[in-house]
Amino acid sequence: MTLTPDQLETYQRDGLLILRGAVDEVEIQRLERGFARHPPLDGTLDSTKTYPEPGRYTLANNCLKDPDLAFIAEHPTILDGAETLLGDSPKLTAYVIYDRTPGGPGIPPHNDYKRWRPVGSSMNWLFTIVPFTDFDKETGQLFVAPGSHHLERIKPTIERTLHVDPCITPDESTFIDPELRRGDLLFMNMHVWHKAAPNASQKHRVGAFNKYAAASAPPATGYFRYDDDVYGALSTQGKSILAVHSNKPIATTRLVLVRNADADAEVLLVKTDERHFTLPGGPTYDERAIPDWDLGNMIAPLQQHVLAQLDIATPWVSYIGDYDESDHLCRVYGYDLTGLGFPVRYNGRWHKVDELDECEWSHGYEPDAVRAWLAPNIIRGKGLSQAQSRVDQYAY
Repeated sequence: MTLTPDQLETYQRDGLLILRGAVDEVEIQRLERGFARHPPLDGTLDSTKTYPEPGRYTLANNCLKDPDLAFIAEHPTILDGAETLLGDSPKLTAYVIYDRTPGGPGIPPHNDYKRWRPVGSSMNWLFTIVPFTDFDKETGQLFVAPGSHHLERIKPTIERTLHVDPCITPDESTFIDPELRRGDLLFMNMHVWHKAAPNASQKHRVGAFNKYAAASAPPATGYFRYDDDVYGALSTQGKSILAVHSNKPIATTRLVLVRNADADAEVLLVKTDERHFTLPGGPTYDERAIPDWDLGNMIAPLQQHVLAQLDIATPWVSYIGDYDESDHLCRVYGYDLTGLGFPVRYNGRWHKVDELDECEWSHGYEPDAVRAWLAPNIIRGKGLSQAQSRVDQYAY
């Protein structure tokens, strides 16, 4: 499927594009069969609720290992459209089926760029929304505010990452009902404001709300780690949509801390024994200051290790990659010193980047992580811990 110039213009202007009937009835029924096999889903925002009591429930995590759910994540119409609108190969950051049961509440106006969430911290991502039921006055409309994505809020800085100014709340009068129907496909920019009405019907209001990031714009917190069974459930071509998959836990986290630029760039290393060096960091834990299903933000433990080891407190970090450390993965982030800090001694050894291969490394991936951080073609945002974001996710 090729989007027309008019469709591209509509998306750029409104942050929205609807393809009517893009997912056919046979495919929707297949999704419903897969969905029916997985009650009571994996959670609700109200822990006092039990499915299917009135509420909002999600099926996410690694559920798409079921082939009757996995196929929609690699649906050609969805992937072709996402690739065109993102301008890059799409990577799945969230597979979520929402079920608003009869009597379930609505959701107030919001947008989903979130600097603490694996599903929301990329600098270039979009929704693909496929209703299983009509989103009408009875089941609850999804309201959207066209043009509310305000891309002028995204600004370059002296840092390696882009900065996003605080969001601009659109006026209530700007929200419209796009009249989504069963089998429609809505592409929606990450910054578009939206809200949902409550379900006043006796039917379940169900839809797939998946998210895709551009391959060149990884989530600032790191990706949600899908397991190997999910990878196995995808076709040979579809496997490319997973940026990260492993049955190994993310058990450590480390920081690439760089100063200076170009040929003078240096990275700070710490010793693990008399001979070997690695990056500062240590064991991880799940922060849970803002509970949700999309685990993978290891910034809070990283900041604690860096403070203890180096006596610095980074206001943010940005994800580089996940690297093998024997029986587990290490989630590695990066941060550049801009020269605005106080010139004091750091507890470690500064090593020239162009001489990294001369070091004896504890794990072996460290030079690759440093070079990945310095790669010029990656669009990075600022990742924050959940605790920082509870106060103000735009503060730094």
